[in-house]
Amino acid sequence: MEIFCFASKNLTNIWAAIGARTWAVAETSPTDMKGRITKAKRMKVGALGIIYCTETQSFTTPFITVSEPDAGKTINTIWQESWRLPFSIHPLGNPSRQVHASTAKQKWAALANVGAGGVSAAMNITGTTVFVPVDISADDWALMLSDLHVA
Repeated sequence: MEIFCFASKNLTNIWAAIGARTWAVAETSPTDMKGRITKAKRMKVGALGIIYCTETQSFTTPFITVSEPDAGKTINTIWQESWRLPFSIHPLGNPSRQVHASTAKQKWAALANVGAGGVSAAMNITGTTVFVPVDISADDWALMLSDLHVA
């Protein structure tokens, strides 16, 4: 199965996203945005996702997408900055539950053999790999949900 992983610089932005049930990505150069728009087309309604907080170096808040990314829309009412390619999510948790990257590497098979690029590279979190899904096992998804789900 595929999972999309997105990074946030802090928990404040994640809480705002959960409250708005919306995620989006940072504006980048026109060339990079063109690539992100193309890659975002792969993410369909029902796709699985998870958020990584760089501030705490932790995974949090698994979700299911309930809309596709909107290439023509910029969001500037949820976060302090403007964000692009917004899409609606159904959160399966919130930032009150987090799994530190070092713990995730020990527990989740998808991160067992993380190379020099670390968690960011393994989960396609940043830069040109945003909107590139990672293949994980159903067992890993079940572990992520067990570790991060908030009833």
